[in-house]
Amino acid sequence: MQSSARQGESGVINVQPLREQIYDYLRNDINKGNLQPGQLVNTNEISRSMGISKTPLREALIQLECDGFVTILPRRGVMVNRLTLSDVRESWEICRAFESEMINRLFHRIDASCIASMEAINNEMKEAMAEKDTDRFYQLNIDFHDAFLSLSDNRQMLRILKRIKQRLYDFLSRSCIPEWETVNCDEHEHLIELLRSGDRESATAFLRDIHWSFEKQEDHIRRFYKQATKEEVALAGE
Repeated sequence: MQSSARQGESGVINVQPLREQIYDYLRNDINKGNLQPGQLVNTNEISRSMGISKTPLREALIQLECDGFVTILPRRGVMVNRLTLSDVRESWEICRAFESEMINRLFHRIDASCIASMEAINNEMKEAMAEKDTDRFYQLNIDFHDAFLSLSDNRQMLRILKRIKQRLYDFLSRSCIPEWETVNCDEHEHLIELLRSGDRESATAFLRDIHWSFEKQEDHIRRFYKQATKEEVALAGE
């Protein structure tokens, strides 16, 4: 396995395998909008600009395809995928099923320290919202859920959730929807109350039927994921 030790602007040596560095670089370009949905990736240009060979670049692109960010087209190149409303719905349903199941199974492990951590993160989310720091808000949102998900020993499920959330939150330039951010923080507070009260059944149902319900959150989702096509939005509304 090829690896590289490069020094970044912060002075910290990056010892990630080279393919992972390239993966992160390309995913960041997609997130920032430097690579647009539907755009063909110029692999020769990337190889030259990064000073890398085709092998680690190809490995990174294969991983990006596995994670749903790009499609490798035979004899045409690599195309950045569009995130459709159908993609969002399916991803939402997976998160809903996994997280509600995990909070039910992990309930006995969620102690006062974990709950305090979730509360602190939710307060930071409110600060990020007040500062209109959308990137920080959505990273903290992931951290909030990870506070209890990280108690799980199911590495496969955690990997799947991480990959799906990367696609949901990193696939496009994030929109700022203040009303949804407020609802999100309020729902987190309610979940914390249910955890503190020891109500396993209600906490599980709340995650499943409210917080991760596509139907309950659909109005906000449609506004957030603006890259869904008009045709898909129309079909979803039928």
